[in-house]
Amino acid sequence: MMAAANNSSVEGSKSSVSEQMRVYHSYLGKSDQSAKNAEAVELSAKNTDKTLATEMGVAPGQPLPSGAYARSTVVGYKVIKASSGEVSMWMLARVVQKNGETAKESGSYSRTLVAAQWEGGDWKLTTAATARAQQDAKASAQPAMVAPGDAAFNAAGWTAIREAS
Repeated sequence: MMAAANNSSVEGSKSSVSEQMRVYHSYLGKSDQSAKNAEAVELSAKNTDKTLATEMGVAPGQPLPSGAYARSTVVGYKVIKASSGEVSMWMLARVVQKNGETAKESGSYSRTLVAAQWEGGDWKLTTAATARAQQDAKASAQPAMVAPGDAAFNAAGWTAIREAS
């Protein structure tokens, strides 16, 4: 669930707004869902869409160039703390952007602290669990952002995410 909530793809008709609202409605705990929070998530995502449009050479609100995309794919995780009712971890994602058909893809890694609680028969992201995870994460250094397959990946304590074929 945490990997699904942290994977995103902005391309074609999919925008940051549609991706972030998908996460909000599918994965956010009920205690964190409100009209105010939904509006804040949507506003932040609209700003991301504007930035992407500008970086890709089109006016905000216009379709992205043919072949353009921005994707974030979770490639690894490192558990901070786990129990039957709550889990916290670092997520390592490969972030790539291509500004059009003939543009070169650029990429980097990102590291995100995430936490979820068992709520109503399902795992949900919550601010309360995230606040506890932030406290727990202070006890150790953030894991290095390194590529899967690199010796440093294992040394940093990451576990690779392998997708089914």
